[in-house]
Amino acid sequence: MLLLRWFRILLPLSLLTGCGFNMTKVEINEQTFVFAMYVNKGPQDDSVEVTISAPLPNRLTSGRQAGGKGGGDPYAMVTKSSTTVQDALHLIQRDLSRRFDFSHTKVVVVGKSYAEAGLEELMDWLQREPTTNLSIYIMVAPGDAKKVAELTPVFEQMPSEVLTRFADQHNMITTNLKDCLYAESANQGYALTYLSAGLKPMVADQEKLEPWAGIQGTALFRKHKLVATLPMEQSLAISWGVNELKAPLYTVSWGEEGKASVFLIATSSSKSVRMVSGHPVFTVKLSGTGDIIYKNNHKQLDTLQAKEIIEHELNDLVAGHLRKALRTSQRVGADVLQLGMLVDWNYPDHWKKVRSEWPDYYKNEVEIQVVTDIQIRNFGAVLKTNPK
Repeated sequence: MLLLRWFRILLPLSLLTGCGFNMTKVEINEQTFVFAMYVNKGPQDDSVEVTISAPLPNRLTSGRQAGGKGGGDPYAMVTKSSTTVQDALHLIQRDLSRRFDFSHTKVVVVGKSYAEAGLEELMDWLQREPTTNLSIYIMVAPGDAKKVAELTPVFEQMPSEVLTRFADQHNMITTNLKDCLYAESANQGYALTYLSAGLKPMVADQEKLEPWAGIQGTALFRKHKLVATLPMEQSLAISWGVNELKAPLYTVSWGEEGKASVFLIATSSSKSVRMVSGHPVFTVKLSGTGDIIYKNNHKQLDTLQAKEIIEHELNDLVAGHLRKALRTSQRVGADVLQLGMLVDWNYPDHWKKVRSEWPDYYKNEVEIQVVTDIQIRNFGAVLKTNPK
């Protein structure tokens, strides 16, 4: 009787499991999972060019070497142009045997000219498409976005995986769709990773030139339009200011021979605001702790005095980078640190007066003070050749 009772319980569950498995299998076989999108200005005026990158299941084998060419690329790219993003995707869909699915889309790369014209249409489609998610990373290419897609994925299988890893490692500011929409709804600015693209010799392939992509800085946006770009040093400071930077390395010099490299093991930032004569004054503080991993001046021993010199030079260097970046952001009216949020939280009455014109107010009326507190934890192990 006990065995019969268990049989009655388990039989319906096994049938349900089988049905669910079959349904899932059919759905997957009918879908094309888009891993990345590349968006450019189209060949015609007021047109847009859209490229999708999707994996090819029949080539995604576990034994295939990453970046290899033996069995062909494990992904396909299709490009179409039309008047809107949705129309271009519809043209691509007509030529495919499977239906689109954007639930696995990790990154969208836009060309520089398209970004300068504005991302409003793209953002509108991304938030309306039911299969997309708010965690999609948005990046900017220096020219044609498709050039980034041509990169050689040496350590990964597909270019989209390389771009996703760029964001996941937090070597630069990582901005996703949610961040962009949130900033625009509050009339703030935002910053996106600014990529680089070109040719680089591959040592493993007899110095043959292959397409390569990397990070060269950040792109500043105001009202979904690209208004300025920042070089690497200033971009690192901005990334630090929004707590998106992990394990940076800085090298400082002093005197005639003094030189040291500091590896920061911990970084953080804080922002505050106070009202002075009816205008907000912001304070942005960058804090960090690091270790000395290289020091050139061996005549100057690893003493407290040397530690203080290196800390002073490092704090001045980082503060200077952040000040330059903030001056650029104010010049173009792009509040990429979203300091206006602090006014909203602390002085809501004042925010109601300036919210509608915040980009211009941020450009002309705001004062920003920069404070740094970077400390050296230790000098590491040092072998003295002539101990006394």
